[in-house]
Amino acid sequence: MIGNLATNLCILRHTKNLTQKEVAKKLCISEAKLSWYERNITVPNEEMLKELADFYGVTVQQLTEEDL
Repeated sequence: MIGNLATNLCILRHTKNLTQKEVAKKLCISEAKLSWYERNITVPNEEMLKELADFYGVTVQQLTEEDL
Protein backbone atom coordinates (compact mmCIF):
# COMPACT_ATOMS: atom_id res chain seq x y z
CA MET A 1 0.00 0.00 0.00
CA ILE A 2 2.66 2.54 0.97
CA GLY A 3 5.17 1.48 -1.68
CA ASN A 4 5.13 4.71 -3.68
CA LEU A 5 4.60 7.16 -0.84
CA ALA A 6 8.17 8.37 -0.36
CA THR A 7 8.77 8.82 -4.08
CA ASN A 8 5.43 10.53 -4.62
CA LEU A 9 6.00 12.96 -1.76
CA CYS A 10 9.33 14.01 -3.28
CA ILE A 11 7.87 14.33 -6.78
CA LEU A 12 4.90 16.39 -5.63
CA ARG A 13 7.04 18.71 -3.53
CA HIS A 14 9.50 19.29 -6.37
CA THR A 15 6.67 19.78 -8.87
CA LYS A 16 5.35 22.60 -6.71
CA ASN A 17 8.88 24.03 -6.26
CA LEU A 18 8.63 23.82 -2.48
CA THR A 19 11.34 23.11 0.06
CA GLN A 20 10.93 20.61 2.87
CA LYS A 21 10.96 23.54 5.26
CA GLU A 22 8.03 25.23 3.46
CA VAL A 23 5.93 22.06 3.37
CA ALA A 24 6.71 21.16 6.97
CA LYS A 25 5.72 24.63 8.13
CA LYS A 26 2.41 24.53 6.26
CA LEU A 27 1.60 21.10 7.71
CA CYS A 28 2.81 22.00 11.23
CA ILE A 29 5.33 19.16 11.37
CA SER A 30 9.09 19.18 11.71
CA GLU A 31 11.37 19.19 8.69
CA ALA A 32 12.93 16.01 10.04
CA LYS A 33 9.57 14.23 10.08
CA LEU A 34 8.85 15.22 6.49
CA SER A 35 12.33 14.07 5.52
CA TRP A 36 11.66 10.70 7.18
CA TYR A 37 8.48 10.34 5.14
CA GLU A 38 10.29 11.24 1.92
CA ARG A 39 13.11 8.78 2.66
CA ASN A 40 10.73 5.98 3.68
CA ILE A 41 12.17 5.84 7.20
CA THR A 42 8.75 6.17 8.78
CA VAL A 43 5.18 6.16 7.52
CA PRO A 44 2.70 8.89 8.42
CA ASN A 45 -0.42 7.94 10.34
CA GLU A 46 -3.83 7.99 8.63
CA GLU A 47 -4.56 11.59 9.63
CA MET A 48 -1.22 12.84 8.30
CA LEU A 49 -1.68 10.85 5.07
CA LYS A 50 -4.96 12.69 4.54
CA GLU A 51 -3.34 16.05 5.29
CA LEU A 52 -0.50 15.34 2.86
CA ALA A 53 -2.92 14.22 0.15
CA ASP A 54 -5.11 17.30 0.66
CA PHE A 55 -2.09 19.59 0.64
CA TYR A 56 -0.89 18.20 -2.69
CA GLY A 57 -4.37 17.91 -4.21
CA VAL A 58 -4.38 14.14 -4.64
CA THR A 59 -6.20 11.27 -2.97
CA VAL A 60 -4.59 9.09 -0.32
CA GLN A 61 -4.80 6.20 -2.76
CA GLN A 62 -2.95 8.17 -5.44
CA LEU A 63 -0.35 9.26 -2.92
CA THR A 64 0.33 5.75 -1.65
CA GLU A 65 -0.34 3.44 -4.58
CA GLU A 66 0.12 5.22 -7.90
CA ASP A 67 3.18 6.41 -9.76
CA LEU A 68 2.89 10.16 -9.91
